[in-house]
Amino acid sequence: MRLACAALIVVASVLAGAGPASASTLPALPATVRVNITGLGLSYAVISSTGTVSAIAPDGTLLYRGGGKTLARTNVRGVEALGVELPPRESAGSLSRADRATLFRDARVAIAESGARALVTVPFQFSLLQNPDDDLGKAVLQADTIQGITFQTTDGVLMVNGKAFRGTFELSPDDEGDMIIVNTVSTHDYLASVVGSEEPSSWEAEALAAQAIAARTYLYTHLGRHTAYDLEGDTRDQEYDGTMNEDARTLKAVERTAGVVATYRGAPIDALYSANAGGVTEDSENVYGNALPYLRSVPSPGDEVAKDSSWGHTSWEWTKELSATQLRDSLQRRGIDVGTPTAIELTSVSPTGRVIGSKVVGTVGSGTIGKDLSRSYFGLMSSLFTVTVLPTGAKERVDVTNTARIAGLEILGATVAQTSFDVVRDGYGNELGLRVTGYVYALPATFVFTGKGFGHGVGMSQWGAQGMALKGASYQEILAHYYVGTALTAVGGD
Repeated sequence: MRLACAALIVVASVLAGAGPASASTLPALPATVRVNITGLGLSYAVISSTGTVSAIAPDGTLLYRGGGKTLARTNVRGVEALGVELPPRESAGSLSRADRATLFRDARVAIAESGARALVTVPFQFSLLQNPDDDLGKAVLQADTIQGITFQTTDGVLMVNGKAFRGTFELSPDDEGDMIIVNTVSTHDYLASVVGSEEPSSWEAEALAAQAIAARTYLYTHLGRHTAYDLEGDTRDQEYDGTMNEDARTLKAVERTAGVVATYRGAPIDALYSANAGGVTEDSENVYGNALPYLRSVPSPGDEVAKDSSWGHTSWEWTKELSATQLRDSLQRRGIDVGTPTAIELTSVSPTGRVIGSKVVGTVGSGTIGKDLSRSYFGLMSSLFTVTVLPTGAKERVDVTNTARIAGLEILGATVAQTSFDVVRDGYGNELGLRVTGYVYALPATFVFTGKGFGHGVGMSQWGAQGMALKGASYQEILAHYYVGTALTAVGGD
C-alpha cells in the first residue's frame, strides 16, 4: 500500500510497527530518476524495443520509428578512398572473418598509398541496422559531437545491447565526454529493480523492505551529482539491472514503504550498505572521511546465515592467495611499485579487526595503503582480514581427486615436488601397476589473506538484515539497528 502525500509530512518512530510521530518539511521524492546504464561509457550501442521504438533527434525530427534495431557509434573509422566504413572489431555481423580481413588489408593499402588522410573518423554516427547480422547499418545522422537522441516506446520496453529497461533513453556524453545512455525511469520502477538487483527476491519480506528504504534514501541524497544524470546504474551507486530482476516481491517491498526514507535529526542520512559485514559493521570514519553519528559499529550476527548459502558462503569467510609475483603485478597496475613484495605490515587495525592502514615492503622500497583501499589494492572481498606469508618452497600435499585445489596451486605457480602412488593389484595379489594418489607441491613465496565479509562494512549489512528477518525482526527494527539513532520519515512519492 502506497503512503499518501500530504501537506504535513511526518516522521515515523523507529519502534517496530510504529506509525508517523513528528513533523517534517522534507521535499517529496521526484516522480522519475535519470540513471546512467552504460557504466564508463561505450562506443557501440544497439538500441531497440520489444515493441516499436521511436528515435527522435534533439530538434524534434523523427529519425526512425519501427520494430528494427538502431545503432549509435562514436569514432567511426572509414577509408575515404574506398568509400567504406571499417567494422568494429568487437562485434560479429554479416561480414565473414575473411571479408573483414580483406577490408582491413585494403584499408592498410589505401593508407600506405594516400597517407594518414586516407583514414577519416566520424565522431558520432546514428544508423539503422538492415538485418539481424548487420553490424554497420545505414547511416541516418552524423555529427562532430554526441547527439542527444531520445528513444521511446509505447508498446514494449527499450533494449540496449540486449538488456531491457522501462522508461526512455537519451544518448549523452558523461562527465568525461564518453557516450552513455541515460535511462529516465519512474522512481517506483527504479527502486523495484534496485531491490531485486541488490538482494535475491526470495529473501524475507522484511529484509526486502529494509533494502527498499535504504535504496530510496540513498537515491534521495544522491540526486543531481552529475551533469546529464542522477545516479550510476552500478555499484558505484546502486545496482540497477532494468527489468531483469523484476518480481512481485520486490514491487511489494517498494510499495509498502512508498515515500519513506531514513533520517537523523530530521535530515536524510547517507544510507550506506554492503553485502556482508562479517559479523560486525564499521565506524564510517575508518572507511570514509567523516564520522557520522548514525554510521556506528554494531554487531551483525545475522551475517552468519550466509555460510549455509550455496552462493553466499564465500561472503562470510574466505581465503585468497597471491604469489609474490602476482601481488607485485597487481600493485604495479594500481600505481604502487615496491619491486617484489616480501612482507605486508598491518599498521592500523580498527577495534572491529578491519585494516585501516597497511604497508607493503618489497625488494626496491615500500608503499603505504590507507583505509578501505587495502581490499581494493589486494583484490579482497573486504578489509576484515589477516595476512600470513609462506616462504618459497613451503610444501602442501593435495589428494589427486581435489582438482579445484590443484588448479588453484597451478595458477599460483606452485610446482610438483613429489608424487604419491598406490600399488594396484589384482584379486590374486599380482601387481598391475601404480596409481597416482596425490602430489606434494612446492609453493612460491605466497601471501595468504584470510577474512570475513564482503564490501566496505559500513551501515546496513544485507546478509545481516536477512538474518534478522529470519528471526522475526521487522524492517523498522532492522534499520534502527544498523542506522543508529535514526527515524523513518514519510516524504511522499514512491
